Amino acid sequence: MRIDSLEVFLTVAEEGNITRTAGMLHMSQPTVSRIIMDLEQELDRQLLIRTSKKVLLTKAGLQFLETARDIVALYHRAVTLDLEEKEIRGDIYIGAGEVGAMRLLAKQITDFTAIYPGIRIHLDSGNAESIKESIEAGILDLGLITRSVNTETYDCLELPEKEQWSILLREDHPLAIQERVRAEDLSGEKLIVPENQVFYKDLMTWVGSEVHVQASYTLVHNAVHLVKAGMGIMVCFYDPSLMEEGLTLIPLVPVREVTPMLIWKPKAVYAPAVQLFLDHIQK
Repeated sequence: MRIDSLEVFLTVAEEGNITRTAGMLHMSQPTVSRIIMDLEQELDRQLLIRTSKKVLLTKAGLQFLETARDIVALYHRAVTLDLEEKEIRGDIYIGAGEVGAMRLLAKQITDFTAIYPGIRIHLDSGNAESIKESIEAGILDLGLITRSVNTETYDCLELPEKEQWSILLREDHPLAIQERVRAEDLSGEKLIVPENQVFYKDLMTWVGSEVHVQASYTLVHNAVHLVKAGMGIMVCFYDPSLMEEGLTLIPLVPVREVTPMLIWKPKAVYAPAVQLFLDHIQK
């Protein structure tokens, strides 16, 4: 299986048109069609449905799409790694949840790249589970998460800045006048909660059964729009940047905190850029 064949497949999947793909890649239309047919024959499955105007991905094509993206991404990471005599060049791939501890990590990254300007940082947003899966697959080098998944198989660095649970709600909500919110205050309210199952179970244990979960989210800034639209109250980490016009953020009491941490695979053979960064942050 050739990388250039996968890149042709990815372009066809994105453009939805073989003729347009051929023009973009400076190939003939029969060449693009032959590459796709050879790939289908090698995989022993149909990847595309061809119509008169466009092509559509089959179910097998959709399943193969993510695999192809990962393979191509890993390949490009390998070929772009560049070591010079004095200056180290390379790429570091970091996954991060939407946590306040990103401020601390950003400072570490800024200090590090000032020392090694030839190193490029790639930030990918996601929840704890998706970040963990990407580290396992070798797509990400490091992940900034909270203690919400099993991290026994990882090396971890706990960060000193705790994440405190709070609620985000509209200023016209009756609870908006309070400085603190208790579990009983949320009785009967419609809640927008994190998708993370560990947090969800902890929240339900604390709040009890007198609440209605109206929606769940993985990325908090998308869920803010649900709060603004009046769907309900969002449970989230305390982050003043969420307080847009018409919204207010109130901490929960008793104080409920979680620990942010940086995780990576132990005993992995890392590129020099990644190993240097690990050495930097652990100091």
